[in-house]
Amino acid sequence: MTALVTGDRLLDILRRSGLVADARLVPFAARPDLVADATALAAALIAAGLLTPFQAKLLLAGKYRGLVLGSYRILDQIGRGGMGTVYLAEHASLKRKVAVKVLAGHQATTDHGTAQFYREAQAAAALDHPNIVKVYDIGRFGSVHYIAMEYVDGRTLAQLLAAGPVPFDAAADYVAQAAAGLQAAGDRGFVHRDVKPENLIVDRGGTLKILDLGLAHEAAAVGADRPALDTASVHGTPDYIAPEQALNAPVDIRTDIYSLGVTFYALLTGRPPFTGTTSQKLLQHQLNAAPPFGDLPTPPPPELERVVAKMMAKRPADRYQQPADVIDALAPWLSPSALAATQTWSTGATLSRSSTSVTALPDPPAPKSRAWLLPAAGVVLAALVVACVAAAVVLLG
Repeated sequence: MTALVTGDRLLDILRRSGLVADARLVPFAARPDLVADATALAAALIAAGLLTPFQAKLLLAGKYRGLVLGSYRILDQIGRGGMGTVYLAEHASLKRKVAVKVLAGHQATTDHGTAQFYREAQAAAALDHPNIVKVYDIGRFGSVHYIAMEYVDGRTLAQLLAAGPVPFDAAADYVAQAAAGLQAAGDRGFVHRDVKPENLIVDRGGTLKILDLGLAHEAAAVGADRPALDTASVHGTPDYIAPEQALNAPVDIRTDIYSLGVTFYALLTGRPPFTGTTSQKLLQHQLNAAPPFGDLPTPPPPELERVVAKMMAKRPADRYQQPADVIDALAPWLSPSALAATQTWSTGATLSRSSTSVTALPDPPAPKSRAWLLPAAGVVLAALVVACVAAAVVLLG
């Protein structure tokens, strides 16, 4: 670590940060060798368990603001996205490790950004399911908005995919668990809208949890929320976005089923189905079937291929109508215990399909040009809009 501050300056900054009580710093301040060498002082504090390497790096650079957010001490950075940065933190009193998402500075200055951020917290807090990350707290410390969530010690499916395709039975298990969480969200009226490997994390015990409800909305509230929050651009990730979502048309739980199907395809093959620029991927989601599995060294069983194909049907009406239907279709590849776990909610009640009907989505309206404002789409988008509008009636009837 390269020190930008002296040892005594480091002690002063550390006191200002609120990370360590003054009384615990007295022994270190009494050592001239440490006071004279900030790097050595930081190393001693790390060895004593008073600082983490992440904290020390910032403090040595003279940065201390934001290392304490209310009752939470920031320990490390564990993720970053468009909405903000995620940190590993510890509750000062409970000594519980949590994941704290901090709203990005540019987002915090807009009503849209703060509304979407708080909507994520409210959406997740309304859900209590073993396959959805829990929200513990939401708050504001000074100008910083944050959400404290369950910390999952594990790896995302994206990290697992870095090593290549996932075995068939493991892929089916992960998808079934994700479907269970999406069903719980759907039963409360929520659509995730950004299901992808990066937003699905598996803990050390094999339990999958859904992350990042930042794009989630209540399907019943489209009329009230969507004009204010969702019409400025197409939401979702081009590799995994559903056809109707790319058109900025109405979405429902079947939109999440499509994205989960693309995720399933990626787990089985090691890659998303479509390649190219953003606009090319969007167009392929509209018009092209996913490449066949036959080119794989060990293709999945035909029955599993059919499950993926149905999840990725272009028309919502041709897909599984509920995530629970996906779980049923995957039952032959699930162990009895895994199947029971995915079909039983936190209340202990077995899933009922007595109210699983879905209202048919209307044909999408002709998209406005602004609905295609995705990064790096360029002037190609104009031609893409024309092609998609021409196909809309066929695709989304």
